[in-house]
Amino acid sequence: MNNQPFPTDPHASPKLTAKLRNTMIAGLFIVIPIFITLWIAYWGISAMTDWAVEIYANSRFQEFPGWPVAIRIGTIAVILCGIFSVGQIAKITLGRNFIRWTQMLLLKLPILRIVYSTCEQIGETVKTSQGGLFKQVAMFEYPRKGCYAIGFVTNFNEEKFEVNEHLDDEVYSIFMPTTPNPTSGFLMFIPKRECVILKMSVAEAMTLIVSGGVILPGKKTAIENEQ
Repeated sequence: MNNQPFPTDPHASPKLTAKLRNTMIAGLFIVIPIFITLWIAYWGISAMTDWAVEIYANSRFQEFPGWPVAIRIGTIAVILCGIFSVGQIAKITLGRNFIRWTQMLLLKLPILRIVYSTCEQIGETVKTSQGGLFKQVAMFEYPRKGCYAIGFVTNFNEEKFEVNEHLDDEVYSIFMPTTPNPTSGFLMFIPKRECVILKMSVAEAMTLIVSGGVILPGKKTAIENEQ
């Protein structure tokens, strides 16, 4: 009887470990965006409906099972109807005048005028510009020479304003988001000659940033390439 052990492949275990690791990472990049989206949705719904639930907390609604859910759904429906009604009112002359008077009032209040004017400018930019707030994707050297980062061009600054007048140079306004949370970032004024405008779309660049460079535009993910 042959007592020698069965031959084993020394590379089998590392390959299995790498495959398990890559599968776990792939799962994380699928689960994390879903979790963040659901958490933001939950937070938003709670912020809009908690007050209504508290109002009806001591009412007869408690006699019905699942009443908090019904109150939240009803509150969201009322808010949506209100937004739709404002849009309809804005189409008639009296409604337009009332909204204009309200805007003028907000612009005269010391602190609220800053918040309102900023939100209004962002809203107008998103509404009127093609492709939304971000126009194109740009690559530039940051944080030192030889290292590169990507950001979104928010304005080509074709008109003169205080910044490019002081610099005496053509500069782009670029928002450079952070990874993996693109909702925060930095506003940077980069000279035109130092910017490389990329062909990738804003959505592809955002995916690249959120994934930390794992998901490349138009390519398979780095995880899939290793398998």
